[in-house]
Amino acid sequence: MSEDKKLNMPQSLLLLLLIIGAVAVCIRLKTGGPMIGLFMSWIIIYLFCKVLRINYEHVVNGAYDAIRVVVPTLCLLMAIGVMIGTWLQSGTIATIIVGGLKLINPTWLLPLTLIFCAVLSLVTGTSYGSVGSAGVAMMAIGNAMGIHPGMVAGAVICGAMFGDKLSPLSDTTNLAPEVAGSKLNDHVRSMLWTTLPTFVISLVLFVILGISQTSGNYENGNLLTYIDALQGEFKLGFITLLPAIAIIILLLCKVNAVVSLGLSAICAGAVSFFYQGATLQSIIRVAYNGYSTSIEEGILQTILNRGGMGSMLQYVAIITFAVGMGGMLEKLGVLDHILNAILKLVKNDGTMILATLITGYMTSLISCSQPMAHVLTGRLMAPVFKKRHVAPEILSRCLEDSGTLAGPMIPWHGYCVYMSGTLGVAWGAFFPFLFLLYLTPVFSLIYGFTGISIKHTEG
Repeated sequence: MSEDKKLNMPQSLLLLLLIIGAVAVCIRLKTGGPMIGLFMSWIIIYLFCKVLRINYEHVVNGAYDAIRVVVPTLCLLMAIGVMIGTWLQSGTIATIIVGGLKLINPTWLLPLTLIFCAVLSLVTGTSYGSVGSAGVAMMAIGNAMGIHPGMVAGAVICGAMFGDKLSPLSDTTNLAPEVAGSKLNDHVRSMLWTTLPTFVISLVLFVILGISQTSGNYENGNLLTYIDALQGEFKLGFITLLPAIAIIILLLCKVNAVVSLGLSAICAGAVSFFYQGATLQSIIRVAYNGYSTSIEEGILQTILNRGGMGSMLQYVAIITFAVGMGGMLEKLGVLDHILNAILKLVKNDGTMILATLITGYMTSLISCSQPMAHVLTGRLMAPVFKKRHVAPEILSRCLEDSGTLAGPMIPWHGYCVYMSGTLGVAWGAFFPFLFLLYLTPVFSLIYGFTGISIKHTEG
């Protein structure tokens, strides 16, 4: 069996159709979600390799190489589960909810959430950390206020991605110019053209949504009842905020995200033990199984009955099988066929940027990995940009406008799985409100076809 043998275009399309069909059937039957369909994709690829006499061991090594890249994300997911469970038991979430209900006008929750998550992500350079800390807190407040959870999650994700995309501390902000051959400062300045206008538009849209959500027949529930119930189950006060303060300080000090989450969880466990009177056994149980409240109010049960490492294992499975599948498809040459077909679109600067964005989305769809999307797209398009004498920072901007922002919009992508699992909101609920994510490439295309902000190098 040959290790270098690749699939041709018809074989690639047939393989993709079978994989899509397997995932779609599992989702349609509402049994096991996409996990089983993605697991079956490995079996389908194995059978393809056997029939076409391709060395499967060589192909599956591509899966393992791809999974190694996302191992930090998998660890992060499980750490987030532990932290959420311990935050709930310690009263940290309850204190934030009570404070939010007393201080924040429901009308302004959505724009405040967008700005808060954007600033935190910009300063820390991590959308993961922003979503796991500020995002979780704002979701809890929004749920208690009766604001549409998809809208709150959309504001969290848009804010987190804005900061992550522009922060010089972000891994994607450094990877994109490295792949494209541009300077970091030039790259960030170039991204302002597409990201700032869409942030302003997103802010206006979330203000409008906030007003529409809290007008007319809006019912925010009996907030005093929620506050009394939370104060009845937990001791609230400054001490219970220590875990939240700890993680923000640790992220600002550039401590590893998994370690930051773990230390915050330990801090929450200490608060639970010494302040809430929990036993060590219950703290460990909550860290794995999540918190379960005795409050009978339905809204508060939805907010409080969650968390724990075990709750994240399904998301770990999705990312593992999806990213592994992408690695095998890349080994089989499936991506090369698709990318080469996209290259035929290039006729001018506008179509070149269109081809770059499409390539970024396609590589994200299949690889389920931001780094892989950047590397594959950049490797393919760099010679094309150089041939047309377009500055490399325009390429790096396109990599971010598509490859970075595509993640939360793809249900099986690691980024989307993380956001959904952490915020407790299904993809279908928050997708319509990801304004920043799907408006940014629109601006990129407008600039490409009009020549605005498109810098050329001397030939």
